[in-house]
Amino acid sequence: MEKKRNILVKKQEVQNQPFEQRSDLKKLVLYVVIVNYGQSHNICEMFKQHHSTVQFIKYAEGTAKKTINAILSVSDTRKEIVYGIMAEEYIADFKKDIEAFFKAGKWNAGIAFTIEMKSIIGVKMYKFLTQTVRG
Repeated sequence: MEKKRNILVKKQEVQNQPFEQRSDLKKLVLYVVIVNYGQSHNICEMFKQHHSTVQFIKYAEGTAKKTINAILSVSDTRKEIVYGIMAEEYIADFKKDIEAFFKAGKWNAGIAFTIEMKSIIGVKMYKFLTQTVRG
């Protein structure tokens, strides 16, 4: 019983601190996934399953020369770049799922990488990105 009380007291102490000094802040990362045209919807769904708060899609074009594409039998060079922001704690599980997606078939080939977010301007923006905004 005493242990539970200590945990509750510590939780209240953390909640009473200014937001910028709280120890329960989550590190955020920008996860970038480049896939063939038409696959972005699947990637966005995976992001949502792994607690990603925001996803962006950008349409792009492959940069390989026509001769290389001909050798590799690539006729469609259209790509989609999917950006997702998520807490660092969910990256390991997302990485396993994205690797499984890439291995599922030849059409599912792609590239995925993360970019660490060192700072975010504004408490409201951080709350939005971590879904801690209370309306």
